[in-house]
Amino acid sequence: MFRAGVTTDRRVGLVLVGDLLCIALFATLGAMQHPEGGSLLARIPEVAAPFVVGWLLVGVAVGTLRTDALTDTRTAVVRAAAGWLGADLFAQAARSLSFVPGGADPAFFVVALLFGGVLLVGWRALASRVI
Repeated sequence: MFRAGVTTDRRVGLVLVGDLLCIALFATLGAMQHPEGGSLLARIPEVAAPFVVGWLLVGVAVGTLRTDALTDTRTAVVRAAAGWLGADLFAQAARSLSFVPGGADPAFFVVALLFGGVLLVGWRALASRVI
């Protein structure tokens, strides 16, 4: 069911843009919810970066960046959920490093998994039908 790799075509590119917008929305809402000083616009990339890197790395591994990940809604949902779980694990591990802002927190892992998952899985389900 999971085939590693990347497919470079227009459809995957459009869906990837939507993925990144979902992650940016997740990061923006999180940064707004927890003001910790500094500019909001400066904090959004700090929050989003570990999740974006995780999404891209795990996406290659589980095949969310392949055209066949969008062949039907079920496949799109399963791969997006697996990809986001891996991306969230990666992001939390990265955030536990001293040079990555934010810090890791089990509660944040759960919130990120659920909220980010709803955004990405919902987007991927929609994209599998319309793009």
